[in-house]
Amino acid sequence: MIRLVLVALLVACESTKEAAPGFQGGDFEVTVNSATDMCLGGAFEDALLPDDGLETFDVPMELPGIVDLPWTTTIDMLDPLGETQVTFEEGEQGGDFMQALSGVLPTVEYDPVVASGCFVDVTVDLYLKIVDENAASGSAVLHLESFDEASCPEPGAEICDARLDLRWDRL
Repeated sequence: MIRLVLVALLVACESTKEAAPGFQGGDFEVTVNSATDMCLGGAFEDALLPDDGLETFDVPMELPGIVDLPWTTTIDMLDPLGETQVTFEEGEQGGDFMQALSGVLPTVEYDPVVASGCFVDVTVDLYLKIVDENAASGSAVLHLESFDEASCPEPGAEICDARLDLRWDRL
């Protein structure tokens, strides 16, 4: 009889744990707090951020709740990057983290003013840490490739990445 009571308590505790929703999905405003160009001498930072250093995505980003992972959706990045389909999953650091890796963006003109005609291929990895039920912080790492046009600048490194430091705030 005691064993039966203990099993019932364990089942009750387990079902309560599964019912706890954690971070809830929804629509979030995405703000770029800073950008770091790690191979083009800062030119990509200038192309993505205005002079005041802050930029907000034109379209809110829908994020999944923790219980919804893995979750596939289309996200709309800053202009001129466009949109891509990504799959959010739990981050490598555990339950307070999400990631979406290898989103393929449309071919982007690197900088129409400084390098007209220079088109690059871009993939994006998103990393999010849940701050509270209404916010997350993290980054988007843009992997830039195919600088083969004559009008493109020469990358300063073999791996050409740009990082956007982001904040997501629930709408």
